[in-house]
Amino acid sequence: MKVAAVASAITRKFWFVLAIALLAQLTLIWLGTASGDPFGDVRYTYSAWVTSMIDHQNILGINEPWVYPFIALIPLWLAHFANPADYMTGWFLITVNLNMLTLAYLLGWGKKMERAKSAWFLIACIFLCGPVALGRFEVFSLILTVIGAIALWNNKEAKSMQFFNLAAWIKVAPVAALFTGFVITESKRKFILNLVYGTVAILVVGLALGGNSSMFSFVGMQSGRGVQVESTIAIFWLVQIIFNVAGAKIYYDNEILTFQVSGFGVTEVASIMTLVQFSALAITIWLGFRAKKAGVDKNTLFAWIFLTATLDLLVFNKVGSPQYELWVIGAAFVGVLFGTANWKPVVWLTVFSSGLSWLIFPIFYGDLLDGKPFGVSLLIVRNLAVVAILVWSNMQLMKLGKKELALK
Repeated sequence: MKVAAVASAITRKFWFVLAIALLAQLTLIWLGTASGDPFGDVRYTYSAWVTSMIDHQNILGINEPWVYPFIALIPLWLAHFANPADYMTGWFLITVNLNMLTLAYLLGWGKKMERAKSAWFLIACIFLCGPVALGRFEVFSLILTVIGAIALWNNKEAKSMQFFNLAAWIKVAPVAALFTGFVITESKRKFILNLVYGTVAILVVGLALGGNSSMFSFVGMQSGRGVQVESTIAIFWLVQIIFNVAGAKIYYDNEILTFQVSGFGVTEVASIMTLVQFSALAITIWLGFRAKKAGVDKNTLFAWIFLTATLDLLVFNKVGSPQYELWVIGAAFVGVLFGTANWKPVVWLTVFSSGLSWLIFPIFYGDLLDGKPFGVSLLIVRNLAVVAILVWSNMQLMKLGKKELALK
């Protein structure tokens, strides 16, 4: 009787988590469609891409240049097939159901309720992010990141890296997991071969669909951008905007179709940010190898390197969007799942920055774009919270590496 009672309690807890997750997502959809237009990318851009491909018999990212890798076509078309008459409804059917299935998988279909803490973290942060958390491609890369982390937790390293690789072919952030995997693996050769096999399989699919050089068009299409207003590096000009410094302003770039900042030194900074990104990643990888040499266990090492590398890609990026907060959530989730020590500051800063993300977009987005102090200040504070996570993660990686001295 006692065993049956325990099993029943676990089952109730499992369905309760899923019920709250469903309620949270439906609330985001309701709020997102009731005010403003945070789902504008889905409503106008994504649906227009599908319509264009149908009308012109081309395939974006395959035989026509596209800003995203062609694997991002999968969710794009799934939404269309889910509801051809209403693309928005199709999109929500796919995103909500996949999120629910991912959470159920995370909880082992009710048999792994010890992971409930990480499930609650995901639910809370996705909700706090606001409607944008369901209305961009990042939702799919986050799902694949969660699945990859679960596979790694189950000691299935090769399988895990294939999920991270697939996620990186939708949005670049999960590539941080591939760098991390290379550091922690005991067999570098096997790791590289598995990654090559997975990448070749992806490319073969693209070629079979009639792919040409457009399969790699996403690599260069961001290179000519200036500094996007939501990017962390834009803080320097956002502060100037608050204090009405001459030349500092927010403007809409009709070629890139996004809001950017202008002011002294913007062009020069934008031109070097890719180099700065790779330099930061190189430092993170070096710190990772140093910590590995110190004898740090794999899961702890993976959590801190992945988080740091992800934040390198975000903080030192001239491009920034509200949905990039999902990059932070995905990396922070790994440490929660693994039960990584000293992770509480990461959790609370992620929760804080997620909540600010909703305030920024769409609630005070107009104030931000108009250069009003409150809207601009919200963005600065959110971005500083993300910088704080990067600083903390670097400090932890450096401390882990110093254990080597104690072992000598």
